[in-house]
Amino acid sequence: MAYSEYSFNAEAIIESLRRRVIDWEKKHWNPYPWRVERTPYKVLIAEILLKRTTRQAVSREFPKFIEKFPEPQKLHNASLEEIAEALRHLGLYRQRAEQLKALAGALVKEYGGKIPDTWDELIKLPGIGPYVAGAVLSFGYGKPAPVIDSNVMRLLNRLTGLKFDGVGEYLQLLWRLVPEKDHEYFNYGLIDLGAFVCRYGRPNCAVCPLNDLCVTLAESRRSDEAKRLKEIYHVIRSKKS
Repeated sequence: MAYSEYSFNAEAIIESLRRRVIDWEKKHWNPYPWRVERTPYKVLIAEILLKRTTRQAVSREFPKFIEKFPEPQKLHNASLEEIAEALRHLGLYRQRAEQLKALAGALVKEYGGKIPDTWDELIKLPGIGPYVAGAVLSFGYGKPAPVIDSNVMRLLNRLTGLKFDGVGEYLQLLWRLVPEKDHEYFNYGLIDLGAFVCRYGRPNCAVCPLNDLCVTLAESRRSDEAKRLKEIYHVIRSKKS
């Protein structure tokens, strides 16, 4: 689709962006263990294990870890050494074990072993930031919420051409973009597009479903359209929901 079809209308661009990301993800979705039969607890554990670790490594270890520690109470009752041993093949196992032990303690003592279902409660938990909070809400509870990691931030930088002053400004934009329906596919899509298409080294712009909505790509071809697109993204980020 050409830029002219949108007349640089913010709502039209938002809807097109959502549809394209969701459609792309539905075609490229991978059934990683933590994406199948999701629960808030499984999502929470998976996101902690995925930090600084490949998806392939976590795919091997996640099912075994969940089988051994199927709920927060089991994790809370386990010794630090037992948790660390279960994580030994992932690396950073001592650090992860300490975080999981502290997290399980907070869940058991403060929430009776349940996973909170609000943003404000989730980000208060030990070691839980905006990324994990959003993942638990969207993937675990099925509630529309942004999921932001380094891949998503890189994609948004290139797509919008905007400067972001910290995670808060990325979230401000994402809260406007995340749809009510299919938000799980939208969030997975942004993550996967950032990881496999809008890559750190050499982005594969030719296959990106957002290439004609991308300010960075437009700047190399049509500076006037890039400027107008960038202005629209600024409006989207600034607009109150």
